[in-house]
Formats: sequence, structure tokens, C-alpha cells
Amino acid sequence: MRYSLVIPVFNNENGLHLLMEAISSVDFLSQDAEIIFVDDDSLDKSWEKLKALKAANNQLKIIRLSRNFGQHGATLAGINESNGDYILTIDDDLEVHPVEFIKLISEQSKTGAEVVYGEYTSRESFFRKVVKVLYKTLSKAEGRLKGKGSSMRLIQGNLARKIAKSHYSFVFIDEFILWYTSQLAFVKVDHYNKAITKTRYRLGGLFRTTVNVLMYSTAIPLRLVTLTGFFLAIVNFTVGIFLLYKYFIDKIKIEGYISLMVAILFSTGLLLIGIGVISQYLRSMMKNLNHAPAYYIAEKEC
Repeated sequence: MRYSLVIPVFNNENGLHLLMEAISSVDFLSQDAEIIFVDDDSLDKSWEKLKALKAANNQLKIIRLSRNFGQHGATLAGINESNGDYILTIDDDLEVHPVEFIKLISEQSKTGAEVVYGEYTSRESFFRKVVKVLYKTLSKAEGRLKGKGSSMRLIQGNLARKIAKSHYSFVFIDEFILWYTSQLAFVKVDHYNKAITKTRYRLGGLFRTTVNVLMYSTAIPLRLVTLTGFFLAIVNFTVGIFLLYKYFIDKIKIEGYISLMVAILFSTGLLLIGIGVISQYLRSMMKNLNHAPAYYIAEKEC
């Protein structure tokens, strides 16, 4: 297949037929693509609706997860079952009409990018926007491409399947992509004014995902610990030297005070430096735990 369209589904029994109609209205998706729906352990009758759609259309593959693994886990499950040269991903709420994939395909043809994102203004609550802005702002410290992207993606098939098969303990597709390639492109797509429904993923889940991304895929918390440790160590050493100066030069003698303070400040400074060093080791261990690749060959001629 030229394209594999992967769609995670969660509690959307009333919107699946509209989503399928939208997909069927796009010629290249109805003719040259496999369509993979992944039910993320929905609590409604989404799975029954998917089975009915499958019975009427052999083009569909449907997958049901054993429990709720989240949007990114469901998307990776679908990618793992794909065969397309290119993977297309989109949410099940029709915030963006599938016809907009034509823009991503055109951009990929022009730039040769391994991943193309569709950028659009999502209709979300104020608190969701705050959480996303916080994540994107903090992520910028890790690189210019961090924190960008959306759930509407075009990914080179082999790259997508490599990512899907290589990661288990932490799941966030956009961070995985940056571990493998910097060949990214971004294109503006139009928001669809007939979106099926508001997102069914809770704010708490979004917040946990944001925290997990910062903890597991970036060095921001460890860098903060390291910088704080070294800064406080320098402060402690400076104060300790100052107290020694006051003791020996200005002859300020308070019985036991100087020796106690100097001992505390210098030992605390050494401990803080040690914490900073340990933090860097933890970062290396975390990368190994999450299967961060040593390399990924995008193309070769041998």
C-alpha cells in the first residue's frame, strides 16, 4: 500500500460513521490506502461500530487494546500493523478533514522530509491550552524542533514502524521522532468546522503526559538539578571562604561558630556537586531505558 491511515479511537460511537464518510470522500484514501482504527478500550459501543464498518469495507483494519493506553500508545499499535510506504495519523474527532493530507503529501514531495506535520488551531479549553503552552515553552530549551507538531502527521513508513517496535516504557510519538530524524516539515492546514465532538481525553491525562514527556524524554529536570546544585555549591564555598577571611583577617572569634559553619557549607557544597553529577548519569540511564537509538540510517547505497 502507498499509504496507511492510522486513527486512534476513544468513546466515539456516534461519530465514527461521519469520520468514515469523510475518509471515503478523499479519492486517494479510498483507492490507495489501508485504514487502521485502534480502539483505545472505549467505554461505549465504539468497538461494535468499528466491527460493523469493517464488515462493510475490507479496506479497514480494526484493533482493540486490552486497556486504555492513551492516544500515543494506540497510534503506535496501529503503526505496528501498517504496511504503507507512508503513515498518516489523525485524531478521530474530525478537527481536520482528511482531505488536508493532500497538503502534507505535496510538502513531502517538495522537501523530501521524513516527517510532515499539519499545523492548525485546535479548539480546546483554556486549561488545555495553558498545559500545552507550558510544555512547548519548556521544550524549547532542548532544541528548536522540540514542542512542535500535532496529531496530524505524515511519517515515512519504515521510520514509523521502527519507532513503534523499539519503544515500550515511554510513549510519546513526537519525541520519538526527534530521536531518529531532524528532517521535519510543517504545513498549515485548515480546521474543519464540523468536528464530531470535543476531545474525550481528560485534562488530567494531558497533564500527566506533559509531565512524563518532560521527565522521560528531556533533560530539563536533571539540568535544573545540576545547575541548582553547582550554583548553591559555589554560594556555599564563597560564604565559607568569606567566614574564614573574617576569622583570620578581621580576627572575629566566636567559639565554634566559624569551624561549624565552614564545615557545613563545604560539605553541603560537595553534596550538591555530587547530586549534579549523579543527575547526568541518571539522564544517560533514562535514554537507555527508553531505547534512544545510537543511530538510524535514513538512506544508503552500498
